[in-house]
Amino acid sequence: MTGVRLVADVGGTNTRFGLSRNGELEAGSIESFRNDDFPSFDRVMECYFSDRRGTQITDAVVAVAGPIHGGEARLTNRDWSFGETHLSNRLSGRPFMLLNDLAALGQACNFLEPDSLDSVFAPKVEAGEGGQALVVGVGTGFNVSPVIFSNTWVENLEVEYGHISLPVDIAARLGERFGQAASGFSTIEHVFSGRGYAALYELDLARTPSEESEKSAAFSHRKQEFLAFYAALLAILTRNLMLAFLPRKGIFFAGGVARNLLTSPAKASFVEIVRAPFPLNTLHSAPVHTILDDAAALKGCALYTR
Repeated sequence: MTGVRLVADVGGTNTRFGLSRNGELEAGSIESFRNDDFPSFDRVMECYFSDRRGTQITDAVVAVAGPIHGGEARLTNRDWSFGETHLSNRLSGRPFMLLNDLAALGQACNFLEPDSLDSVFAPKVEAGEGGQALVVGVGTGFNVSPVIFSNTWVENLEVEYGHISLPVDIAARLGERFGQAASGFSTIEHVFSGRGYAALYELDLARTPSEESEKSAAFSHRKQEFLAFYAALLAILTRNLMLAFLPRKGIFFAGGVARNLLTSPAKASFVEIVRAPFPLNTLHSAPVHTILDDAAALKGCALYTR
């Protein structure tokens, strides 16, 4: 009998569970839970199994929105922590593996169906060129996950990119628009995250105070102009990431901020900058995609090979 793997994606707001066989996620097994309704991950897992008491699990792989050290995970935006040993014991000693959520997406990104992705920018790529991709998470926080593909496995490298200093080309754009107020945005995550987006938008509104109603055409135009500016900032960062990681198999954006921005009319401002030639004639822009599939991390957990 084929083994059944428990897979899960633990975010700050929701937790999704599913079951997989031979690397294939069973669509009918997917169930989502609001984390606010539970005191711990253990209790969410109990709830998922309450309707599946006869299911025989052979192993489990869980994606976590937070750092993992020594088999222990702590959510970045919720006071939950749990470890592989403890969770394995809850499953009668079955193997239990924790992955960072971006690493789980990295496992899946080369195998997602076309309707799971929105192609933001698709330059011509030479056949067989490069075995590297990059997952970029722009949501509550910011981080990246470099991905290396071989014929038999997918490897994710650990990176903590959101807390490095803001690149000077992005800082210059912010300074031009916001003046001294831009000095408060000193790291990449200060700009590219849900909190960063909200803070910059408030600054932008304060630049030209208006009595316009939020429902007015003028107000809507101002917001669209800001979104185009923010998309341009993200495009500059994307070009820097192309230089830093050489992801010739593509950049895959995840997270609510990135998805909302790059599926809006502001995408045109992003593409205009990303498609520009690089000064190095050996370097070309990589394909850029937005991950639309909410189950993508579950699919990555299903595919993961120890």
